Amino acid sequence: MIIEKTLERLGLVLPDLEQLYRTNPSGAKFVSHVAVQNVLYLSGTVPLKDGKPFRQGFLGKDLTVSDGQEAARYAALVSLGAMKYALGDLDRVQQIVHMLGFVNSAPGFNDQPRVINGAADLLVELFGERGKPTRAAIGCQGLGGGASVEIIVTLLFSGSDVRPPLARDHFVK
Repeated sequence: MIIEKTLERLGLVLPDLEQLYRTNPSGAKFVSHVAVQNVLYLSGTVPLKDGKPFRQGFLGKDLTVSDGQEAARYAALVSLGAMKYALGDLDRVQQIVHMLGFVNSAPGFNDQPRVINGAADLLVELFGERGKPTRAAIGCQGLGGGASVEIIVTLLFSGSDVRPPLARDHFVK
């Protein structure tokens, strides 16, 4: 519960993953996470604030680097919500192994690594050295739903209990 107390001190609230998946109208066919032994693979997450898309648009056109860093921070918060759902306790995270960041970029924009720092900085703020991942930051032109950033996180965890993944298409009628 140490990590969650730090989030609380920072004024950050973890999103409810079940609610996010239940309200997704896309019907996309994927799951929230997959555990292989003590490695947890998370699906990509985009920035949401109060359950709504946050800081949408193109970096270098609609958004500044600072805006993008804030968006990346909120995308990481959604990933943290997925970790909490899967593991039950964020203190079970032993190491953030890898983070892949996609940045919706206007032509000529080349500060993708600085944008993705917003996510990496939050992980390090919460987990210290064990929050420092290997990573890549990739520019692209177009992310689902007009998102400015998407991140994918892989981590090591302690213990063996992992909740079954949520299927994104499960709740679509």
